[in-house]
Amino acid sequence: MDASWISEYKTTTANAIKQEWFVSPLEYSWSSGKELADQAYRAGAAPSSVFDDMLSPTLYKTSMQFDFRAKMMVCAFMRENVAKTYGLEIESGLMSLFGLDFLSCLLQWLPVVEGYTRQLFQVQTPSNVRPTGWTIPATGDALRDSAIQAVSNALAEYYNTIMYRSANDPQTTTLSRHLVLHGNLQNNLFYSQKNCLAVMFVLDALVFIEMLMSGTFPQMFDDQPGDADRIARRNFVYAYEMKHSMSDAYLVKRELLDEHV
Repeated sequence: MDASWISEYKTTTANAIKQEWFVSPLEYSWSSGKELADQAYRAGAAPSSVFDDMLSPTLYKTSMQFDFRAKMMVCAFMRENVAKTYGLEIESGLMSLFGLDFLSCLLQWLPVVEGYTRQLFQVQTPSNVRPTGWTIPATGDALRDSAIQAVSNALAEYYNTIMYRSANDPQTTTLSRHLVLHGNLQNNLFYSQKNCLAVMFVLDALVFIEMLMSGTFPQMFDDQPGDADRIARRNFVYAYEMKHSMSDAYLVKRELLDEHV
């Protein structure tokens, strides 16, 4: 991570938000993830369901690598002070996403985003977590603080224009915290691979900021006692969930749920 990375992340994420996507700074920190995001969002076009349907499977394939997600769970979400208080919900939602259970994934993750944001940015009001109430953390290190500011600004734009914007259309498929948590959503197509990935990338951004605050990025993969076993067990479970999402029982399960669409 350097000044050029920060500048490029700002540009790519701004383009992604125009298309109602968000860019994970964790994925963007690896050359393959950065290349994919830069290419996918280079135009900054208007939102498109056709684009979403083409991009979602590719992002799922590249972002849901078992070993990477297992390491991030153990070495980031289970270590950082705020993240670990939501570890149960975050990992349960991740298992649901590996199992292609998008409804369970989103219903577990959307409240976590709000709680995590409130703690990370020291939001005082209990009513909402809009960016006007945020206190952006600072470390005193110029590069880390620039990265924290860039990712925080991207989150603020995503929250204002997508996740927390006023939404009155109960048939929308656009990610909306309000419609779901107030029980006003009437379109089950909302529970999509795209929306799950977008929320996962938001969680990535929150833990990325927390790791920058604690000085553990990019050293978070340094081994600690017991890590190897915890990571290996997660590799096994995540692979199991993905494999069995194509089993006869899981396919019938999804068919039953699709009867409600």
